[in-house]
Amino acid sequence: MVSTILALIGVLQLRLALAAFRGGRGPGLWTGVLGCALAYDSLVVAAGAVLGEGAALESLNTGRFVVHAVLTPLAVVCGALLLDPGRRTARWAWACAAALSLLGVSTTLPGLELEPRSWADTLRYTDAGDAGAPVAAVVSILVLLAIGVVVWKRRSVPWIALGAFAVFTASALAFKVPPLGNLGEGLMLAGLLAALRDRRMDTGRTSAPAPAAP
Repeated sequence: MVSTILALIGVLQLRLALAAFRGGRGPGLWTGVLGCALAYDSLVVAAGAVLGEGAALESLNTGRFVVHAVLTPLAVVCGALLLDPGRRTARWAWACAAALSLLGVSTTLPGLELEPRSWADTLRYTDAGDAGAPVAAVVSILVLLAIGVVVWKRRSVPWIALGAFAVFTASALAFKVPPLGNLGEGLMLAGLLAALRDRRMDTGRTSAPAPAAP
């Protein structure tokens, strides 16, 4: 039952990713990439019980850790470009995301030892030396939440903040109920897409001054 729910969440995340890709370049493109990464995580866990323990499932789960470490900070880029598509904001967002990716890789991947673990009818590989919440991912979500609050205040668009709050809350509960983390990521993705499509996002952009009359 839980595996089926995770498969549905993964498919929904893929649909949201495809919808974001149709939003064009910039935040649409990177929201789509992030959505594909989140869908990969959900679908791998959903397929775990079917594949069973072994090298194939372990390799796929190694990919889960790599994807989370490298691509979760894309949430910062997506939120920042929705807030302000200017070059200065883009440079700041990419620098922040790169630093968080490096932090995620350095704190998650070295010495990674995977072991199979079951929950309900799901099977996944987790880190045998689990040290708690991934710091880089947590910081990424907190930065996205801060961006979302600014967007909400400036443009009355709450979706980024609500999505970030949803994934932050769900991730805290995921230590006891792991699939909640995937559900929260789906809500975060939905929040980014909703903001991308909200017409009010255009109201905060400064238009070029009209040329003076001769």
